[in-house]
Amino acid sequence: MSKRWRFMKFFFDNKKKLVIAIVIVELLLLAINVFRFNRSESYLFSQDDFQVDYLNPETNKYERASGAYADHTDKVQSLIFTKPVRLEKGIYNIYVNYSSNADINWHLCYTTLQACLDVSNTKAAHLAYCDKVALPASKTDVSFNSWVRYGTDFEVRMGPERDETGDGIFVLANEVRITYLRGKTILYETVKLLLLFMVLDIVLYLILVKREETKRFFEDKAFTVGVLLFTVLFASYPLLSDKLYFGDDIFYHLRRIVYLGEGLKCGQFPVHIYPGWDMGYGYAAGVGYGDLLLYPSAILVNLGFTLQAGYKFYIVLTNALTAFISYYSFGKIADDKKAGLASSVLFTLIGFRLHSVYSGATVGEFGAFTFLPLVILGLWEIYAKKSKNAYIYLALGVTLTLSCHVLSTFILALVIPIFCLILVEKTLQKDVLIPLLKAAFAIVLLNLHFVVPLVDYMVSKNVSGNGITDMIWARGRDLVTFFGYSQAMDLDTGGFLGLGICSAAVLAIALGFIIAGKFEKKTFVYVRVFALSIAFVLLSTNSILYFVLYQDVPVLYKILANLQFPWHFLDVSCGMVVFWFAIVAKNAICKLDKKNATYIVMTVICFACVMQSNTLLEDVVNTAHPITMYDDAEIDSVMIAEFSIPGIEKNIPMTEKDMIIRKNSGATAQLLEKNGTTVYAQVDNPTEKPVVAEAPLWGYRHYAAKAGGKKLKAFRGDNKKLWVEIPAGYSGKIKIWFREPFLWRLSELITLATLVCIVREYMRTKKQ
Repeated sequence: MSKRWRFMKFFFDNKKKLVIAIVIVELLLLAINVFRFNRSESYLFSQDDFQVDYLNPETNKYERASGAYADHTDKVQSLIFTKPVRLEKGIYNIYVNYSSNADINWHLCYTTLQACLDVSNTKAAHLAYCDKVALPASKTDVSFNSWVRYGTDFEVRMGPERDETGDGIFVLANEVRITYLRGKTILYETVKLLLLFMVLDIVLYLILVKREETKRFFEDKAFTVGVLLFTVLFASYPLLSDKLYFGDDIFYHLRRIVYLGEGLKCGQFPVHIYPGWDMGYGYAAGVGYGDLLLYPSAILVNLGFTLQAGYKFYIVLTNALTAFISYYSFGKIADDKKAGLASSVLFTLIGFRLHSVYSGATVGEFGAFTFLPLVILGLWEIYAKKSKNAYIYLALGVTLTLSCHVLSTFILALVIPIFCLILVEKTLQKDVLIPLLKAAFAIVLLNLHFVVPLVDYMVSKNVSGNGITDMIWARGRDLVTFFGYSQAMDLDTGGFLGLGICSAAVLAIALGFIIAGKFEKKTFVYVRVFALSIAFVLLSTNSILYFVLYQDVPVLYKILANLQFPWHFLDVSCGMVVFWFAIVAKNAICKLDKKNATYIVMTVICFACVMQSNTLLEDVVNTAHPITMYDDAEIDSVMIAEFSIPGIEKNIPMTEKDMIIRKNSGATAQLLEKNGTTVYAQVDNPTEKPVVAEAPLWGYRHYAAKAGGKKLKAFRGDNKKLWVEIPAGYSGKIKIWFREPFLWRLSELITLATLVCIVREYMRTKKQ
């Protein structure tokens, strides 16, 4: 053996030296990466640097001439470009100052960064990630970020759309600035490299250090890992597009991600008031909408990733969690890991879930859907008296559901008591009732951190709450659409698939088992549970029951109307379908002569689910409108939603961005700095009476203000803004900020302590 090979063998056999060498190489590459992006660039374009691109009717070719004005009546299909400039890889901010008469719609008139040499109509080379940002008459400037992926010549495009939709629109470009964001680029590129190194290090650790353990693991779990990986990748494949597919609620939740990140940047945790919402006035989504699974996406956006990358990460994260949690939960119910694996495929790829992910973009709902198997597992084990940890599963399942979606928790609050009631003879048994009560007590303590702020704001009527309570029956769907594939003609987001043909098969087989008495002594119990499962399906339709309640029992109707849409019950229906899948498999697998046949039937049902779900996903890819949302510039507008203050005026944030003193008293106020929900201002009140200064913030409860070390009165004014009372004769700086009250902080500590106790209890019982 040569000296070189002996050295290499010694080097690789000595794992400590190998680790040191890998760390040194990675640190060196990180340093080189920082040096690579450590540069300064800034480009300023005035009207003399602009060109008008237009169609020459005589030659039928596009030509360019100097100019800063685009109008189709002046020059056919005209629009404005800056002179080309070479931009290297990195993140750039583009600022455009202009005049326009366009509406707030980027389809009509917009600006964007384009690669000069990419002459394809759709810029298919994807040399830069940049949105089309509207140039409306209501603004005079816009600012947005662009991610340049490859160094080449770029130009900024400004003006109306070339086709007839741009007719009658003019744009006058005054100034364009392109600024390289050095810090943001270095952070972004460093994090990307660190994530790559982390993956490589894990792989090397498993291969070089834990080789035998890894080999044994994959020998036993290769099939399981493969199926789970396929399930997650299949559920995620529409994300492979460089764009997003439009879903009904997508813009609302994109806002949540970016403004949750802004809340973190300005020091809030947990984030209760989103600081960037409504053009900086704030929005209390964190009070009434669980954000748990959105925090990783918000952190990614803060680290420089595009907004749509953060949104896609959320979908991948929930797909992975859904597959794993359902595998674990239904596997325990079925007492068979293969049945658990098949249940995971069915639960993750069932039609309503994929519709929620892509067509509905109901981020909170499919996030909450992730933890439904834990709720089912908890109830199953409590009533089957199988585990001391059963109450923990139930408590964590409900808690994690609330951490994602209040409405899904509201449904559980209806469903779980009904379930307990139909099994009342079991519910009242000591071995069942005590775990249920322990679970209820744990749920209360685990959710105090969320419930206390929500109740505070709702009781004080500081937020609007759900305003959709009318005609719930009209928002249901026909039962016929739940099992076959039926495209929703009233939506432009792809098709609608409720439960799928696989669910019909599962429910039919379960009914057959019940009729045949396969559950023996438990038959009467399962008859009631099956009837309840069918009831949940029927409640998801446009049932006449809702009209009957509306007319004859309005109090009960008003409670149910908080559902907004009856098909929200499909969450529970999907969970019950997979529960029956696991229970039937458990019953059949225990009979040795039926075991292989059971696995074949399970495979066929899973295959049917995959094929029908593929139809839905293909419809999304082919039908849903593709959009881009790399930066948040296109969602920087006023949006009134359910956790807004009642009665706010949408035009106020657009026109009142500074401190305001309305009375002509001689007092003045000026905004000095605004960091999220924290405002610093200079105020001068030479009068002998207090005056009120209005801050550019909505007047949510628990804002505080100080001046010269003394507390000022801060309250919500008549126009719903935050008003601060300035003392007579005071001149100087004031600070305004959002401060969680003591009761909120105490509830968070109780929640944390309860979580620690529950985890310790779980670990102790697992060891036993």
